[in-house]
Amino acid sequence: MVIAFYDAKYTYNFWRPVTAIRAATADGNPDTEADPNWLPEGRANTTPDPSYPGAHAVHQRGRAEVLIFLFSHGPFRVQRDVRGYPGVERSFTTFPAAAEEATLSRIFAGVHFLFDLTTGQRLGSGHR
Repeated sequence: MVIAFYDAKYTYNFWRPVTAIRAATADGNPDTEADPNWLPEGRANTTPDPSYPGAHAVHQRGRAEVLIFLFSHGPFRVQRDVRGYPGVERSFTTFPAAAEEATLSRIFAGVHFLFDLTTGQRLGSGHR
């Protein structure tokens, strides 16, 4: 799985949102405007490898597939201490639903595009 997503990353070599937003004048679309100082929320930098497919999505969906194999489906809860919010609890109906939420966090963090993550989830699930 790791070999497949790194092979794809360097085959397609898509830029990350930080690069796309900072260099928007070079994208060939006259409707986009560059913001050379933009950074993802709460981050001074992003991973230097290409964006597509999203490795986090591959890992999350792959983990969900293993958990489905081991435990089947079913609702579950997780509790975690998040910066400034101790004891945050989340409930999920399935393992793929948890993987989806974890995957979407990468968009909210400003480090991936949706198509990176959609493809990453497909790769992590074993589908082409």
